[in-house]
Amino acid sequence: MAVLLCAAWLSVGCGKPSPSGVSLDRSIREPSGLTASPQHAGVFWVHGDSGAGNWLFAVNREGERIARLRVKGAVNVDWEDITHDDQGNLWLGDIGNNDSGRRDLVVHRIPEPDPHAKLDRVHVDLSVRYSFPEQVQFGNKQANFDAESLLWWRDDLWLLTKHRSDDLTRLYRFPELSGAPVELEQVASFDLGPSLTGPRKPWSGQATAAEAAPNGEHWALLSYDAIFVFELPESGAGAELFAKPVNRIAFDMDKTGQVEALAWDGPALLVANEERHLFRIEDPLTAAHCP
Repeated sequence: MAVLLCAAWLSVGCGKPSPSGVSLDRSIREPSGLTASPQHAGVFWVHGDSGAGNWLFAVNREGERIARLRVKGAVNVDWEDITHDDQGNLWLGDIGNNDSGRRDLVVHRIPEPDPHAKLDRVHVDLSVRYSFPEQVQFGNKQANFDAESLLWWRDDLWLLTKHRSDDLTRLYRFPELSGAPVELEQVASFDLGPSLTGPRKPWSGQATAAEAAPNGEHWALLSYDAIFVFELPESGAGAELFAKPVNRIAFDMDKTGQVEALAWDGPALLVANEERHLFRIEDPLTAAHCP
């Protein structure tokens, strides 16, 4: 029988109690991106949503703050996700586009700093502006060119869209990351489907984060009402990323709230909502629901 474990850690910070007993440090406003450090075990990088300032935070798995760094060379218009590559870099996505009206969408590369080095700032060393080749209309929420999810896989950066007019997410690939503006390459789409945990809510079926597992075998896609876990293909051009679904973990949204960020912690998954509450899923390959 599938079992999900949301660990009952000691509470961190104050405010509305976390259902799991764990929260991110209170200085992190509306966390919207989370990724495990590729070089420092037990460290996670997290940032806030639009209006939260140009800050990048390092935390441990209990949500306690290790470092608070000002990001130089980028402005937080609408930072929505963060991931890391295989060369020790973080990729920060200024990809939020609520009304599909932005023409300044961009991702930033940041060489990962040492979170224990008592630094007060970190510098962007590459920014890549991008556009959607299919977009001909701007300033319409139903146009479905919002995004909150970045994924690094097979030496490429991938983006997944967040829709308001249907339950789909579209997968795009960055064709190059040289610093020149690029048009994204649409590769595939996936139907996130309606909520299975109760009456459908307006934000069901919207992709909010993605991340590949450190073992290179699986990847996870977060929506407001579920996590979808897939096998990572051994090869392919991206369309195969959706080919082998492994599990769907349903959320009780009345308890998990508006979940915005996701990261792997070894074989487990960490999920954060906008109120800073953390949920830990010990076995995402078999877990049925949360909490």
